[in-house]
Amino acid sequence: MNPIIIRAAAFALVTCAIPAISAASDGAIVYPDRHLTLIIGGPPGGGTDILARKFSDRISTLLGQRVVIEYRLGASGNLAAMAVAQAKPDGYSILFGTRSSTLHKTMYPALEYDFFRDLAPVAMMARMPIGILVGNHVGANNLRDMIRLSKGRPDRISVAVLGVGTTSHLTSVLLQEAAGIRLQHVPYTELSRAITDVIGGRVDLLITQLSGAMSHVTAGTLRALAVTSAERVATLPGVPTIAEAGFPQVSADEWFAAFVPTGTPPAIVAKLNHAINEVLTDHALREDVAKMGYVLPLSGNTPKTLEKFLTDDNMRWTKVLQDHQIAGGQ
Repeated sequence: MNPIIIRAAAFALVTCAIPAISAASDGAIVYPDRHLTLIIGGPPGGGTDILARKFSDRISTLLGQRVVIEYRLGASGNLAAMAVAQAKPDGYSILFGTRSSTLHKTMYPALEYDFFRDLAPVAMMARMPIGILVGNHVGANNLRDMIRLSKGRPDRISVAVLGVGTTSHLTSVLLQEAAGIRLQHVPYTELSRAITDVIGGRVDLLITQLSGAMSHVTAGTLRALAVTSAERVATLPGVPTIAEAGFPQVSADEWFAAFVPTGTPPAIVAKLNHAINEVLTDHALREDVAKMGYVLPLSGNTPKTLEKFLTDDNMRWTKVLQDHQIAGGQ
């Protein structure tokens, strides 16, 4: 399986706000002394890409080196994770990872890496609710309406999702189970194409990260029936949560976190963690991404807390995959 690799233009170097790890006589590491590569598994223009760009220019400012975004598309983000897992553990290859990368043991067992063995957590960067969206051609004013419509037309209501084993896909699976409906699953690799088809009436529903579709929701070309977060999204106060709609078992969100290869020196991991937490204090950033639905961590954002979160999260979603016999290639 050959990954699709796309390199984005590097961000300009600005002043360094965090001093480099100095090369003292005791052999301390100089870091960073060249550009860093932030590797993501989502396509350009998608939710992961949007957030990665918001972070990368600010990290560049803090560390005093360019940050280049590289896209490794394939296997629902696992080819990007594998590329970082197999990279030199020197802090210059950083994974901008999502949940799907942690599920490869069930989804893509043939891939030659182990997420929890070969990647070291650095910091949580953001969480993002999933939106359950419909085109204006669908005669449903709320989620209950859509469910009634689907029950009257089994397998006729179609849903666009991006990537087997992604949070969007698994949210669709959980919703169908909880509501007792069957949707026609239409897989996409590009969010823009999925949105075009839903707006154009060729597909009925879109279940995806809110960030990539928020502009269409606010413009009225897509309608949000529910969000999967525990609380309502500030920019969509009239849209109920999935729990309010009657399906708390479908509650979920996507997350975005930074990882480096296992064996990366602790001082480098600590410096990256510090830089990310500095970025998270940027009020302009917080206001900007909140408009798109992102929720940013406020405190206690350490590699250890991320590690604990990942362990619990992986247990929940691996069980979903196993219970529904979902594997890569479907």
